[in-house]
Amino acid sequence: MKKTFTTIIILLLIQGCGYAPMYSENQKTDFYIQSINFNDDDRDLTNFIKINLNNYFDKKAGKNFVINATINYKKSALSKSAEGVVEQYDLTSTASFQVNFENINKTINISEVSNMNNFSDEFKEREIEQTIKKNMARSIVSKLLLQLTRFNAS
Repeated sequence: MKKTFTTIIILLLIQGCGYAPMYSENQKTDFYIQSINFNDDDRDLTNFIKINLNNYFDKKAGKNFVINATINYKKSALSKSAEGVVEQYDLTSTASFQVNFENINKTINISEVSNMNNFSDEFKEREIEQTIKKNMARSIVSKLLLQLTRFNAS
């Protein structure tokens, strides 16, 4: 009973104080991505990046960017057991974005690295790898948008 009451009070206080997440959708951007072309090594990672960039394809007033992207993904053995069985994988994604804005070209390179344990269940391993790819794509997109904002400000 005490925990429920305390939780309700905290929620009411937070709701009334004007709290808003730092990266909420209320942030105003005065740019959009006119087009983006992908040369990809990994279709899944590229699709996750496209999904995360969907909101920035809306033609708004402001500056527009034309982007050519090269996405590479590599899964390599990080450690092996004495028998030679892979125990951990090193997952590396690199993205190179060629940004064109009003005849100014800039290259933005972003890398993400993660480790993953080997699982005996291949389905579970693929599922976890997909989750890691989604997180990598989210991180790559947020870093790209930060760079575009800086590019936009200059």
